[in-house]
Amino acid sequence: MSDVATAELEQLGRDAARLVAGDAAVAEVEVVAGESADRPAYFFSFLIDPDRATQRLGLIHTRLVQRLRDELIARNDAHYPVIRLLDRADWGKRAGA
Repeated sequence: MSDVATAELEQLGRDAARLVAGDAAVAEVEVVAGESADRPAYFFSFLIDPDRATQRLGLIHTRLVQRLRDELIARNDAHYPVIRLLDRADWGKRAGA
């Protein structure tokens, strides 16, 4: 995946997370392309501060999957969004770090 495509997907994820969790809650977003269950996927990692989030993390996760899937369908992109919500302690342990 090119740097431009990665940056666009990260911005897409950031915009979706800000809408769902609130502007102040979203600190970082990372996207990596791959496969999940033999289908193309984008693995989105979000660093979200639960103390600043406007909703509980479980609801944020569900709504992010829905919103990103809708956005990808609108772009005719067959990738499925796989979401990880991480805290500050786990952010540095992710695969892309």
